Amino acid sequence: MIALLAYSLFLAITWSQPVTSSSNQEVAKPYRIHLQTDPPERLELLPGIGPAMAQRIAEFRKEHVIETPDDLIQIHGIGQKTVDQLRWLTTSTPNNHEAPTN
Repeated sequence: MIALLAYSLFLAITWSQPVTSSSNQEVAKPYRIHLQTDPPERLELLPGIGPAMAQRIAEFRKEHVIETPDDLIQIHGIGQKTVDQLRWLTTSTPNNHEAPTN
């Protein structure tokens, strides 16, 4: 019984530790969608954004600059709840889609 408890404690500690790399390799970063430059196909990956809404965003950004998700409120069909969901999935810095060179 004590061995099982000790093993469970060991697993809890080791599984809760962040994964780190001892080498000098670049750490993988989460991909965030850039609302101003990413194509509609990528915009569709966002929750609550389907093909029609992605097209609306693409049309909207032809005449307006989208700097933050708050700018999307001006588009018909996007409300505050959707904007709040998109806040942590988007970025204001354009993504570099090229693979890193070694």
